[in-house]
Amino acid sequence: MERRRRSTRQRLATGGALATLTLAGLVGCAGQAISGKVLRGDIGRVIIVSDTDERLVEPGLAGVNVEMTTSVSGRGGRTVLAKAVTDETGSFSLSIGGKTKLPTRMMIRAGASGEYEVNNSIFRPRPGEQVLVLMRPPKSP
Repeated sequence: MERRRRSTRQRLATGGALATLTLAGLVGCAGQAISGKVLRGDIGRVIIVSDTDERLVEPGLAGVNVEMTTSVSGRGGRTVLAKAVTDETGSFSLSIGGKTKLPTRMMIRAGASGEYEVNNSIFRPRPGEQVLVLMRPPKSP
């Protein structure tokens, strides 16, 4: 009976160690993401703000297409890194999977049907920062 307890303990310890290593591996391969919000503004622009910026709790614009591309266009044009659509609160998250890292500088483009498109170059947000996209009111008929 004593022998059986030890083998069970050993199995649990080994299983726990494997689970920890697997989780660490998944976190290491998870890629990177930036989050943000799309709001109505007087002018169209993309800015970096602190996570505590009071505008991030304002009602946002739902259904806006947001795209992150490389900042510098090469022969083939800009490379699309991630795409997202804002949720009902206007929030979005752009994720880059695998081993690809967020570039230091990137382009953020946002647009929706009947809206002016916003396209600005920004630096990579630091921890504790988010992207705030301000969109001009829709074109009047």
